[in-house]
Amino acid sequence: MLRPRASGPGGAGKNYLNYLIPALEVGGFVFAMNQFNRHFIDEEEYGSNARTFWDNVTSSTVIDKDPFSINQIGHPYQGSIYYGFARSAGLSYWESLLYTLAGSFLWETYGETTRPSLNDHITTGIGGTFVGEALFRMASLLLEGGGGETPGFWRELGAALISLPTGFNRLDFGD
Repeated sequence: MLRPRASGPGGAGKNYLNYLIPALEVGGFVFAMNQFNRHFIDEEEYGSNARTFWDNVTSSTVIDKDPFSINQIGHPYQGSIYYGFARSAGLSYWESLLYTLAGSFLWETYGETTRPSLNDHITTGIGGTFVGEALFRMASLLLEGGGGETPGFWRELGAALISLPTGFNRLDFGD
């Protein structure tokens, strides 16, 4: 089975799958979230298409006035999902940051029909790496605890609940 390689010192041992898999996961997550929001939340705001994508790519950014809970909790958590996909595929903090920024760009241009928001890019991209790294490390500590033994069901479940992308990638590719 094809799977990403664990990263050694200085990133040695990575293969193209370490970069391809999180790119596909981020794109798939944005698409799935857009489709859910489009069909169950608000078709007008999430009914994006090629025209709205092009309009968003060619327009200037705005500062939105979303509620605090969306801008300061929701966006960093969404960014942590993008970040977690990359980090759990064996990428470094800085490499994973690029996936978080790309995921934010993709959501702001494709995921919504409204103009891209500068404050959303910042809180999703930068805030997402801060939240994502903490969640990734907590999940890793839970999985690696126990003196080298293979983590049991409850530790695997706990780690997946802490960092959903880590749990997803472990389920797909093992450790």
